[in-house]
Formats: sequence, structure tokens, C-alpha cells
Amino acid sequence: MIYTNKHTLPDRVIRVIKGNRPDTPPDITRMSVTDLIDEALPRYLYITKWDEITRDYSDYLTMVQGIALHDRYERLATSDEDVEHKFTDEIGGYTLVGMADSYFAPTIMDVKQTSVYGPNYKLDKWTEQTNVYAWQRRKRGQVVNQILIDVWYRNWKEGNKFWKGYPPIPYEVIELPLWTFEQQQGYIDRRIAYHAANEATECSNKQKGIRFEAYKGKNKTPSRVCETYDEVFNWVQQQPKYPKFEIKQSEPVFCNKYCKAKSVCPYAK
Repeated sequence: MIYTNKHTLPDRVIRVIKGNRPDTPPDITRMSVTDLIDEALPRYLYITKWDEITRDYSDYLTMVQGIALHDRYERLATSDEDVEHKFTDEIGGYTLVGMADSYFAPTIMDVKQTSVYGPNYKLDKWTEQTNVYAWQRRKRGQVVNQILIDVWYRNWKEGNKFWKGYPPIPYEVIELPLWTFEQQQGYIDRRIAYHAANEATECSNKQKGIRFEAYKGKNKTPSRVCETYDEVFNWVQQQPKYPKFEIKQSEPVFCNKYCKAKSVCPYAK
């Protein structure tokens, strides 16, 4: 891994960012739950191209803020909470590693720090992730009847709290769907098989964060945002009052901002 410091962060900040971060690539046979729910290529490149990857220290700033929040939850947990408990399960040739933020029977609880509109496009991923955590508990005979997410909003603004759908405070608790144990097992089996067969396959538009947006006239805010061109095109066709829409493809937000292997990805811009 090659680190850069494009923004001239001081040494004290770099020490906080680096912490005890390992200087060796992860084991290719070990897979975290967050890697499991994502597509295969970023993890594969991150491990196999470790010595070639370049990342700037500034890429880790929001991650460190999230770590600090999780650390506070852990240090202030009550005696009935099982926090940051790591489980490992051998499945399909991989060691699956998962660690929910907290378990207080019969509830799995995870902590997320995100933008105000983050849940609009992250709920599916959070549901998949936490159901794998629930599977790990259930596999060990523990009861799970509920999944909760403590969401902390980092870009919340006081002046916007009266907007429709805007959170009244920079925090919200969200309950996620809980699958049956059989549904959880089936999902894990499918994802493991997918990773084994698609390690070098280009990521989907959804993984890349590419969306298709319909703009009305000269508006700078899209009237409709969809995952596929056909979906937004069909919506435009149903708008007889405003027939003149321009459909644009967004930039790959995940690739540009969050992918840990973007510097070595053959598909990245």
C-alpha cells in the first residue's frame, strides 16, 4: 500500500488515521461481512494488488470519525450488551468474519454514521449486512427477533428540519426487516458462490453508484433518479405535462469516493 498526503495533514492527524492499520494485505480466504454483501472485484484487487494501491490519508477522515463513534458505544455499553463480538464461520472455502456493533437479546443493533439522505440508498445493504450478523447469532443458538440501526447524521442542518422527510434531530433509529434463518442461509450461500466465481468481474452500475437522472428544462436538481436508464425513461414517458426532459448518467460515486481499490481498478476513470 502506498500512502499519499495531498492535503498536507499534520503528523498528529496521520497518527490518528493510521492507528494500528496493518501494513500487509488481508488473507484472500478470509472475508468480512461487508465484503460479502459488496461485489467481488474491489476486495479481489485490494488483496492481490496490495503493493500497487495508492490511497490518500484524507480518504480515511470520515472513517476515523465513525470509528470514534463506535468506540464510544463500546466503552459505554451496559452489562446486558454484547458489543463488538467477532464470529468466524467456515463456509464455501472462505472464513466469514462478522462483528455486529451490539447484541442485547433478542436485538441486533448496528451503528451507522452517514449523510441525511444516506438511508434512501443504503437500507438494502444495511438489511443484508445485519441479517448475516443475525444468522451468526442464530447459528449459535441465540435468539434474534429484531434488527435496529442507530443512524447518526453528519451533515444535518438545523434550518432544514422542517423539510418534508427531514430528520428533526441528527439521529434516528430505524428497524430493518428480519429474514428467516433459511433466508439468511440462502443469501450467504449465494454471495459466497458469487465471490468465488466473479473475483475479476466488472462491478455493476449499482455498485459503482451510477444512477440515471431526469432533469426538467434547466433545473439543476433531477426530478427523478433511477438505477437504470429504462426505469427513468419509462417515468419520463408518463409525464405528459412536461415532455422535455433530459436524461443524464451520474458519475460513479462509489468508485470515485469510496472504493479502496480504485487506484488499480482497470474499469475506474
